[in-house]
Amino acid sequence: MLLYAAGVAYVLPPLLVVAVAAVLRGGRTLFDRLALAVALLTGAVCLGGLVFAVWPWGLHPVAVAGFAFTALIAIAACCGRGPSLPRPRRSDVVALSAVAAVAALLARPLLRDGLTGRLAIVLDGEDLARHAAVFDAIRRTGGYLFQQPDAAERLVYRGMITYPQGSHLLASLVDGFVRSSPGDFGSGTAMLSHYLAYVAGGHVLLTLALVWAAQWLGGAGLTPARQLPLVAFVAGVCGLGQLVELWRMGYPSQTAGLAAAVALLALLARPLSRVREQFLLVSALLVAVGFTYYLYLPPVLAAVALWCWRRRPRGHRVALLCCALAALVSAGPMAAGLLLAGQAGALFTVGSLRLGRTALVALAVLVALAFLSGRVRRARIWRGYALAFAPVALFAVALLAAQRLSGAGSGYYANKALFLVFALLLAGLGALATATVRVPVRWPLAVALFAAVTGTSAVVGRQHRPTPLFTAADAILRTYARYPSGPTVIVGDDKGYDSYRMTLFLQTLQRTSGAMATATYGPEPVTSPRRLDAVVEQTPGPLRLVALSPDAERRALEVSARHPSRAVSVVLLD
Repeated sequence: MLLYAAGVAYVLPPLLVVAVAAVLRGGRTLFDRLALAVALLTGAVCLGGLVFAVWPWGLHPVAVAGFAFTALIAIAACCGRGPSLPRPRRSDVVALSAVAAVAALLARPLLRDGLTGRLAIVLDGEDLARHAAVFDAIRRTGGYLFQQPDAAERLVYRGMITYPQGSHLLASLVDGFVRSSPGDFGSGTAMLSHYLAYVAGGHVLLTLALVWAAQWLGGAGLTPARQLPLVAFVAGVCGLGQLVELWRMGYPSQTAGLAAAVALLALLARPLSRVREQFLLVSALLVAVGFTYYLYLPPVLAAVALWCWRRRPRGHRVALLCCALAALVSAGPMAAGLLLAGQAGALFTVGSLRLGRTALVALAVLVALAFLSGRVRRARIWRGYALAFAPVALFAVALLAAQRLSGAGSGYYANKALFLVFALLLAGLGALATATVRVPVRWPLAVALFAAVTGTSAVVGRQHRPTPLFTAADAILRTYARYPSGPTVIVGDDKGYDSYRMTLFLQTLQRTSGAMATATYGPEPVTSPRRLDAVVEQTPGPLRLVALSPDAERRALEVSARHPSRAVSVVLLD
């Protein structure tokens, strides 16, 4: 309460992570403990969201943090655990430095290029506009949107109400702590700036999960000299390689789901020595996967079922029952999306996201070569890894095959499934340490490898990045500065997708996504010559058409003239 009153409530989430790490006992290093604490809290927040929407305090920082710390103290007292953390080691410094380097790499353009540059980075895709609207709506309603659909429909597009919202809830909760206020939502531009920072933070969490998983699976074979090139390569791919596309294209839910799924699969391959903590973390991560990105839930559930069958934990029926309940809860968003919202129809959508096959094959070959070593094949960890990897690979292959049979190419969600295969292969590079455990690697060689892999990871499988769309971002922000409220549509010279995308982001800034949803998503396709007429017909009340050029103004005036009964104003943005 004192920190909240002083306006520095933002220190509470990191304090909670450290406190949870001090109560846990799994892991050998400080980095292990912190990574496990983040994993546990991610699942706890996703589950707690079901409560936030119905209790009287919503996302109030004092209520959430007060309950969390009180529950942690009570659990620690019941378990007889005093706070204890491992002493920092050199390996902790290496791992945390790698994660910090990726964070700095992502933060640089956000801090350097101003709001126009920030928006231009993510403007290549349209999805982030909807994600930001969901984030803002959760801040305003105080919980999951599917628990309050009537209020949500006034704020966001109806199709997003049943979309998995775990990552949005986590960002909304953090935003309350950052602002030290449950009711300060900021202007549209301030809201978007905050959300872009949280999206970058989600990518940093993915980096943390992958670095931790690679080290965790490497086990005893990962000497300090071998850790350096491994961590450098994994962090390099996260900060410079294909995974950056998830941040740039605006896929925060997939990023969060990847992080949770990789951490869970790593724990299945190398379980914690304490069975109850293992089940607790598996349960939390199941919930996190289901509530952030349920596309990854089927192969993860299959991997958990295989692990339970293989280990046959006896004498822990309560823990096993809790894990089964967590599996049921985690399937809730998937059931709602597929059965109630009809999202199964989008499974074979064709999109622009495509994972580079060269990088995928190269990683698969490296891990396969490691498995040629008898030391790896005999290791219990790597047998568990193979068992966890099998359902993930089969799921991706099944989606690719189904997409091919439907005649729609490799497919949008099939490629998203391949990203999980790619991430799990990255974590599996720890097998190389086990395969070469007898080969001495000295620090000079390790430093040379570090320099080599840091450079090559930037180009291995890296996709082409288009020039940042500064012109479009500038047009959006200038329109918002001039018209911060009211139904507005941007009209450009493209007569199609670009105008539609800019309008989506403008609506997010104006907070009119819900009011304009019918006009935005209901009419003709974005490339149809009649789309602007249909938007005018579907918009309730007055509408403003903002033209970006004289040609666009002429076209907007023609549309306005065809609808004399509608209150349509046309403005040329100068």
